[in-house]
Amino acid sequence: MKKKLILAAVALLCLCGTAAAQRHVEYKWRGPYFVVDGSYLLNINREAGLNGRADTLNAVNVSIVGGFQFSKEAGLGLGVTYVADPTGALTQMPVFVELRSHFMRSRLTPYTVIQGGYCLPLGSTSEPPKREITEGGLYFGFSFGGRYAIDRGFAIGLHVDYKMMQSSKFSRYDMSNVIELSDPIVMHTIGGGLSLYF
Repeated sequence: MKKKLILAAVALLCLCGTAAAQRHVEYKWRGPYFVVDGSYLLNINREAGLNGRADTLNAVNVSIVGGFQFSKEAGLGLGVTYVADPTGALTQMPVFVELRSHFMRSRLTPYTVIQGGYCLPLGSTSEPPKREITEGGLYFGFSFGGRYAIDRGFAIGLHVDYKMMQSSKFSRYDMSNVIELSDPIVMHTIGGGLSLYF
C-alpha cells in the first residue's frame, strides 16, 4: 500500500510538471508594446535652486510609452512623462525615445530601459515668490527591474530609476515682479515604481 501511494505521488508530480511545462507563460517577445509606468522620485542634488534656495524635486512621475519589440533584447519606443513637483515650481513634461531590453524568455525576466529626450516646462503653480522653469533642457533616464508575465498580453514590472532633468532657464519673481534668472539647473533623482505592460 505504501509503495502504491509513493508511486501515485510520483506520477502526480510528473503529470503536474508536464502540465506546467505545457502552460509556459511569457509576455510577447516580439511586436508592439504599450507601457504605463508610475514612480516616486527622490532628489539627490545637494542643492538645486536659485540664490541658495533649495528647490527639491521629490516628485510623482507618470509615463506612457508605445513601441515595438524587435526581439527580447531590443525594443524601441516613444514616450512622454509627467513629473509632478509638489511645490509647483519644477513641474515638467519630458518627451523621449527609449531602448528597452529583456534578458530572458521566461515568465519572470530582468530588464533595463534607457531613455533620452527633452524636458518641456509646464509653467508654475508655486506660492509667491513665484518660481518656474522658463526654458527646458535635456532629459536622460535609466531603469532596471523585473517583469512578471500574467499572460502573453499583460505583465507587471517593478523597477528602480535614475533620471536627469535639465532646466536651461529657471526664473524667480519677487513681490515687485522683478525677474531673476539662474544658470542652467541639472536635477538628479532616483526612485522606484510599478510598470504595467499591455
